[in-house]
Amino acid sequence: MPNRFVFNPLRDQAVIDIGSNSVRLVIYRVEGRANAPILNEKVLAGLGRGVPETGKLNPIGVRRALEALRRFRLLVDAIGVQTIHAVATAAVRDASDGPEFVDQIRAETGFDVKIISGPEEGRLSALGVLAGAPGAGGIAGDLGGSSLELVSLSPDGPGKAESWPLGPLAMGVTDGFDVADMRQRIDTVLAKSDVLPLGRGTELHAVGGAWRAIAKIDMITRNYPLQVLHNYAMTRAEAITICDFVSGQSKRSLERIDGSTGKRAETLPYAATLLRALLDHGAFDSVIISSHGLREGILLEELSPEERAQDPLVAGAIAMIGSDPRMREFGEALFWWVMPVFEDLPRLFPDRRGEILRAAACMLADVGATLHPDDRARIAFEIVLRAPYPAASHIERVFLARVSARRYGAKLDEIEPNLVKRLLDEERLVRADALGAAIRLGAELSGRSAHLLTQTKLSHRDGKLTLSTSPEFKGLFAEQALKRLDQLGQTLKTPVATLVE
Repeated sequence: MPNRFVFNPLRDQAVIDIGSNSVRLVIYRVEGRANAPILNEKVLAGLGRGVPETGKLNPIGVRRALEALRRFRLLVDAIGVQTIHAVATAAVRDASDGPEFVDQIRAETGFDVKIISGPEEGRLSALGVLAGAPGAGGIAGDLGGSSLELVSLSPDGPGKAESWPLGPLAMGVTDGFDVADMRQRIDTVLAKSDVLPLGRGTELHAVGGAWRAIAKIDMITRNYPLQVLHNYAMTRAEAITICDFVSGQSKRSLERIDGSTGKRAETLPYAATLLRALLDHGAFDSVIISSHGLREGILLEELSPEERAQDPLVAGAIAMIGSDPRMREFGEALFWWVMPVFEDLPRLFPDRRGEILRAAACMLADVGATLHPDDRARIAFEIVLRAPYPAASHIERVFLARVSARRYGAKLDEIEPNLVKRLLDEERLVRADALGAAIRLGAELSGRSAHLLTQTKLSHRDGKLTLSTSPEFKGLFAEQALKRLDQLGQTLKTPVATLVE
């Protein structure tokens, strides 16, 4: 079994993404496979507006972009970021004055901007998808202002990549465009794709702000209980329904549904029309929204082979608890301590996913340590549910949150019962309760001391859940700890016993 508990040095890295529509700075706190944005700014510069007609960058967009980049330089210098990755995509690479613009950026800000090709943009975006969903298959589709990148995915990494001029700026999208005419133009381009036929019966991992906005509208119209866009999944039928709905709406109607769509509302009908075309040409079974793309792909590529081999969910959980070595040591000890109880139970998650979830849950065992005790279980539930770790499905997020709430003593239906029961089936619900009870037992038995915990064992013996220790440490078996052992046995429907040997 690989070592899941690797503690990485902490460092800040910045990614500057100069796109056709927006110019964005994201500063990440990177800890191995874990990364979390600590600053995220964008300016809708519109560099690519008019490029198909003039062949040159939009002059107003150039001015706005340079203003933003000068501000970004002040920010990264003040924060002290040493590693800065700056890339420019479709508009800059397609415009005749793109290289001149890059030279101007270097002269005015000192940023060394790399103009990346369409296939390279697609490859990095696909790496970002895999960073946020390890083992993903199917196709990654990244919609920007000027281009659409399509890349085949496998657990080994990105495969064949294509770039098509299908962004709303490249297609000259205006409010109230003719949907049938636009669909015909899209179909003509997509018919040339060699990547889309590889997606039949698989998943389309959708990257880009427009598709995230469509997913948010779908959440609202379906009254979906978890407002986290990353790894939000829609069946083929659900995706077709929302695409057909959005493509027929006006900008004002979309703003009434979701006021946060803002300037993006005018391009959403086009993005929905394109997504519907991809569903038809690729024959995908589902659409999964990825909040990870180009920027996260750049970060992943910068990691060492050892760092890339780490599990991102466990790395994210470790990063969440901070640098206190006692919390990290206790979480690791707890994982091995509960292992005998859970390793032989039926698998409820594919492959080794259950083990990974147990590792993450144990690392988060002390996440509520500094919270107010009167509301600790509920706050811990919310923190774990919405944490910025990437590689968790919505079902897995709810599972981990339920574990954390039960670890802090939440009653069965005390916290978000609608959310929990809508996303967790009964078997996973009971398993989460059992893991939460086991973590609570370990924490209260040992006072959250890794050393004391390892002086005891939790195992199945002669048909009983048995807590054992040596005579030297029998004082740990106090009334409160024995009460927690009884509660774990009740959850697992197993008689309990203690043993001093």
